[in-house]
Order: sequence, then structure tokens, then C-alpha cells
Amino acid sequence: MLDELKREQIKKHYLFSGLSETGLTDVARISKLIEIEADQHLFFQGEKAEHFYLILSGQVKLTRLTPDGNEKVIEILMPGQTFAEAVMFMKKDGYPVTATSISDAKVFSFNSKHFLEILEDNPKTCLSLLGDLALRLRSRLNEIESLTMKNATYRVVRFFLNELEKQGETNSRVELSIQKQLIASRLSIKPETLSRIFHTLKDREIMETQGKTIVIKDVEKLKSFE
Repeated sequence: MLDELKREQIKKHYLFSGLSETGLTDVARISKLIEIEADQHLFFQGEKAEHFYLILSGQVKLTRLTPDGNEKVIEILMPGQTFAEAVMFMKKDGYPVTATSISDAKVFSFNSKHFLEILEDNPKTCLSLLGDLALRLRSRLNEIESLTMKNATYRVVRFFLNELEKQGETNSRVELSIQKQLIASRLSIKPETLSRIFHTLKDREIMETQGKTIVIKDVEKLKSFE
């Protein structure tokens, strides 16, 4: 019963959707369900990369130490997302980031070596994976451009617009599921700068806050505020 439940959850993800029934069974067999508490590490930057992960519930942040010793948030991951799978195809064998749970979470852990062996018998999945990794690379390049060439206000506005698009809310509401300091780190700005931009957007009647919910009152005005 457990293996069947694993198969149903696993095959929903693009990484496994092209696998044959036998392949799905094999992936379920090599997976391990892990339950972690808030602020618990899954792996550290530089640690030997032997596994990748699929989030079932909770949130995980990926961070990297900068040369001056500060922690930079690289990505905030939600249920349904995988991470560390790209390391399988890299020549380096160490994780480039540290993975830490933001809240209590459940994740599937997969042995990377065994999954690569399964991929050798599933060329359709290989092509699908290449396409997704190419899209992720484009997204990262756009993000680098945003962080290096755009100001803090632009980054915050883009964050809200991207969240609206992802959540598909017709009433223009953004649920802040992570702390504001994490958002600030993700956008490479100081927390006080983020708070100042929030106040400016509220003063311009572009948005209002309701606890952890941000209500965008005028999406077109928000877009023009970039």
C-alpha cells in the first residue's frame, strides 16, 4: 500500500511522468520518506551530493554562504517541487547550497545514482528533463539580470507579479507563506528596504496588508510602478 501511494505521488511530477510503470515502481522502491522539523538541515553546502528531494508538505529554503560569510537565500521551495536533481548531471559531487526546512516538512529522498540508472532505460523522461532544466536556466538568467541591473523597487514589484501569476488568484491576493526577512534575502535587499517599499506601495494605494495576505488593489498601477 505504501509503495502504491508513493507511486501516485511521484508520477505527478515532471521528473517522473515519462517513466514506464516499471520505472515508477523502481523509483518508488529507491525513495525514502523523511519527516523533518522546522530549521532542520537536509544537507550542507559542500557535502557529497548523493540524493535529491521532492517536497510533499512544508517549505524548504536553499541558501549559500557568500565569500564574506553571509547567508544568501537562493530559493524558497514549496510542496510539489524537487531540488538537488541538477547536481546529478554536474561534474562536481558536492551540493552547491544548504537545504533547510522553514517549517515542519515531509520530503521524498531519492538516491541519485540509482535514478540515473533508471533514466538510462527511459529516453522520453531524459528529453522531458532536459526541456525543464533549460527553462529553469532561462529563469535563473533573467533573475541574475534583475538582481544586477534593476533596483530594489523593481525586484519587489516583480516578486508580487510573479506570485500573482503562480497563485492564479483572480482577486489579486498574495499569501506570504514565508517571513519577510526571507523574502528580502531572496531579493537581495535589506529588510528595512523591503518595509520601506511596502509602505510606499500602500501610500500610493497600490496594495494593502491583511495579516500575511497582501491585497493588490491595482495590478496595472503596480506594473507601471516598476
